Amino acid sequence: MDKLNFMGEFKDSALEDSFQRDKWPSVRFRLLFLYLVTIVAYIACGYSHYGDLGPGAEFHTILLGSLSACLLGSFAFILLWADKVSRRVQYFCMSLCMFSVMAAESLELLVKFSDIGSLSVPVTVFIVLAYYILLPPRIIMPFIASVCGSVLYLSVLATVLPVQSSSFLNSACYLVLANIFGAFFLYTFGRSLRREYAAMEDLKKLVAVDELTGVCSRRRVLEAGDCIFKSALRFNNKLSVLMMDIDHFKKVNDDHGHCVGDEVLKETASRCSDVLREVDHFGRLGGEEFLVILPHSGVHDGIKVAERLRSCVRERMFKVGESYLPVSVSIGVAELRGHGDFKSLIQEADEQLYRAKKCGRDLVCPASLKIVRQVQSNEVSVK
Repeated sequence: MDKLNFMGEFKDSALEDSFQRDKWPSVRFRLLFLYLVTIVAYIACGYSHYGDLGPGAEFHTILLGSLSACLLGSFAFILLWADKVSRRVQYFCMSLCMFSVMAAESLELLVKFSDIGSLSVPVTVFIVLAYYILLPPRIIMPFIASVCGSVLYLSVLATVLPVQSSSFLNSACYLVLANIFGAFFLYTFGRSLRREYAAMEDLKKLVAVDELTGVCSRRRVLEAGDCIFKSALRFNNKLSVLMMDIDHFKKVNDDHGHCVGDEVLKETASRCSDVLREVDHFGRLGGEEFLVILPHSGVHDGIKVAERLRSCVRERMFKVGESYLPVSVSIGVAELRGHGDFKSLIQEADEQLYRAKKCGRDLVCPASLKIVRQVQSNEVSVK
């Protein structure tokens, strides 16, 4: 299903906002360039108008329009350079600048028509196309500003000046075509950028999320663990990791089929995710093996979390068709204590997982203590 609406934007507002944030640095650079060119051009035009008209009323009229466009462009440039206001405000200022440029061109046409005549039309068309090409990939605001500016220009040409109907129609055709092609470019360019962005986001999800269980992928959880490990070393924070494995999972696949095995994996991941905190990282390393990273948690905290995970999997049977299947997990716990890298911390947790398997499964084994077994529903003892 197409993720884009009829305007070429994402139907999902959150995804559209994420896209706009991602593209903002390049959009900001283009707008800064556009404002700078506008400011420089109207300063130069002011000198040119003075040479053509001299210091009279006509020059002052054109100068007023040029200064208005120049000052508005300068204000928008400063706002954009500081980058302290929202993108919505920036887009509004951009549209306002676009309209002010068209208004300044209309004023120049009104004053200097006897000198420039229809020669001003190609310049105005160029301005319209330049704004469309350099604008951000949003179509409504620039389109409204450009159309309003074009209507203002054509109104001056049709109602105030003694222009022939054929010249007016030619000018109108030029501006209509400029807006059509500009809007079409902005629409198609925006759709292409969004489809590329959506494809990249889908690819990132494939890399970052395990497709079957919906938890972090092996690559993502290991990358996160490595960053958290380095941060814990630097700031002397506690860190624990859990290695969890579903008991007798091969037998589940052999007896009930891989489809049932997949359901067991998904349900196990879902139950464990509900137990963990938002700051914890939970990922599937492969097969039936999972890794849990517990920032700011010592070994005793790790044991408590591991027991909650073990209980939440064990306490309710897994429904398989019309029957119910008992599932349990074994968990190894390791705490950061003089480990050289994250890999060695995982290896220690893996050794405790192997120990829990060897001692009968459905157990939690911490690295610095002996086996922790749940004796009763709410009682944990250390043997």
